[in-house]
Amino acid sequence: MPPKRSNGGGGQGGSPSHPVVTTILLLGAIGWAFGLLFQKGMLAWPPTRLLSGMATIAGCLALVGPIILARSGKAGGSLGELIWMTGGLLIWIFNLVGVANGDLRSIDWATPLGPRAMGLIILAVMLAGLRSGLAGRDWSWTNVTGWALGLFWVGMAVATWTLAPAPGLTAGLASR
Repeated sequence: MPPKRSNGGGGQGGSPSHPVVTTILLLGAIGWAFGLLFQKGMLAWPPTRLLSGMATIAGCLALVGPIILARSGKAGGSLGELIWMTGGLLIWIFNLVGVANGDLRSIDWATPLGPRAMGLIILAVMLAGLRSGLAGRDWSWTNVTGWALGLFWVGMAVATWTLAPAPGLTAGLASR
């Protein structure tokens, strides 16, 4: 006999019971990210600062992560959700500290931490989560989103070491 599906109040796979609100939050985050990129003059062709633009989009998605995950009502979570929650809370906390210090004009709302600091913190969360057994085979969209954000942040941290010019080297003909 096949198992019966419950018609409970919660959504599937970490999704909240109101997908319209979740969609509005996600579209609002992406819209705000593009608004920030437009305001900074970073929406141009060809995209010369593509990684910093992607970091802004990742930061805005991370900001809505704690709200979406808190609304899901799930008691336990996956490693991807932990990564998304950690990244979002880090950004919220650093923004609140900036507001408390009165630095409203100088706060970079989507990326208050540098890529190296954010990537290393998320790498620590990933390794601790892997070691504690949180990395299961959950393919919910919240888990996959968390993993995608986490791998992006760790990749950005690695890129700060590998893509940055060595000290003392010239940056080309413009510096001669």
